[in-house]
Amino acid sequence: MSEISEPICSPVRAAYIHVPFCQRKCAYCDFASCAGKLELLPAYVEALLREISLTTLFSEAGDHQPLDSVFFGGGTPSLMLPADLNKILAALADSFGLSPQAEITFEANPGTLNGARMREFRQAGCNRISLGVQTLNPGLLAVLGRLHDAETAVDSLRQAEAAGFARISADLMFGLPGQTTADVESTVKQILDLPVNHLSYYSLSLEPGTVFYAKYQERPELLPDEETERAQYDSLIAASSAAGMEHYEISNSACPGERCRHNTVYWRAEPYYGFGAAAHSYVKAVRRGNESNLDSYLKSIAAAEGPFAAAVSVEEISRPEQEQEFMLLGLRLLEGVSACDYRARFGSDMWQRFAPEIERLTRRGLVEKYDNSLRLTKTGLDLANQVFIEFV
Repeated sequence: MSEISEPICSPVRAAYIHVPFCQRKCAYCDFASCAGKLELLPAYVEALLREISLTTLFSEAGDHQPLDSVFFGGGTPSLMLPADLNKILAALADSFGLSPQAEITFEANPGTLNGARMREFRQAGCNRISLGVQTLNPGLLAVLGRLHDAETAVDSLRQAEAAGFARISADLMFGLPGQTTADVESTVKQILDLPVNHLSYYSLSLEPGTVFYAKYQERPELLPDEETERAQYDSLIAASSAAGMEHYEISNSACPGERCRHNTVYWRAEPYYGFGAAAHSYVKAVRRGNESNLDSYLKSIAAAEGPFAAAVSVEEISRPEQEQEFMLLGLRLLEGVSACDYRARFGSDMWQRFAPEIERLTRRGLVEKYDNSLRLTKTGLDLANQVFIEFV
C-alpha cells in the first residue's frame, strides 16, 4: 500500500465522442448503438455541443491541457455530416484547446461513405480513420450481418488514402462461426497489401442480448475451438510482424510511429473526457458513465444546468485502485509497465507495492522483469486474463 492515500489527478488531454447511430445492428454487437433514428442526428449534435460547453463549468486551471487526441466512436460516426464533426472539434478547441498535432480519429464502416465524403471528413479535421473491415470472406461477412462486401472494404481502404488520410487502421475479427485459420490468413494478407498502417484484431465475444449469443451460447461446437482460435490470433501477429508492424498491445499492431495515441491513454490509465450517450469519462479520479438510451440522454442534456448531467454511474477511484489499474491496463502493452513510470505517477516502488502478485505470476511463468519493467511472457499473453485478475 502506498504511504500517500490521496488519488492522483492528472490533466486531461483526450476526449471520446460517442456516435450511437447505425444503419443496422450487427448480429454480434452489444455496443451502445441504435439502428435507424438518423432523424435525431441534428438534435444529437446539438446535445454534444451543449455537453461539451457545460463541462467547462467543472474545469479549473490545470485540469486539462490542449487535447492531444480525439476519438469519434460508435455506432457509425461516418453517418455524421462532416460539417457537424467540424462543429464538435471547434467546440472542443474552444472549451479545452486542441493541439495542432492532435490525433483525430473517426470510425467508419465500409460502404457508408465514398471517396468524396472521405475527403470532406479529412478537410473537417480528421487525420486518422479506422475502418471496420472484420473479414474479407464473403460468407463470414454475411454471417456477421455486415452491410458491405469484400470489394467495398478494399475500395474503402484505397479511397481513404486517396482522400488524404496518411493514418489508416483496419479492424479485423477472428474466432467467428465457421472461420478457419486459412480464412484469417487470407484476409490479413490482402489487408497488408493495402494502404493500412495499423491493425486491431478482436476475438468474437458472445454478449447477452445479441443475436449471436442466442444462436451460439448453447452450441459452442459451431465456433472455432480454443486451439484454432489461438492459431488464428498467432497468424495475425505473424503476418503483421512480417510486414514490418510492431505488435504493441494484446490486440493491436502498428507500423513505426502509428500506434493509436488515443487508446494508449486508456492503457496508461490516463484521464479522458467522454461525451455522448453511453460515453465514459475519467476525470479527477472519478469515472462516470452516461445514460445509454438515446432519448434519455437527449432529455438529460436539454435539462442540464451543469456538467455530467447525463451521468448515471459515478465511481470514485481510490489511490490503491489507481495503482492496480495502472498495472492491469499497462500490462496489455507488450512493453509492459515501467517501474520508472510507476514511480513518476505514484511516488512509490512498483516492485515493493506488488511484490506478492509479481512473485506468484513470475513463478507461473506469466510475467517477467525486463529492463526495469514488468511485462507479459508469451505464456502470459495467452493467459492474460489470469494475470489481470491479480490486480483486481
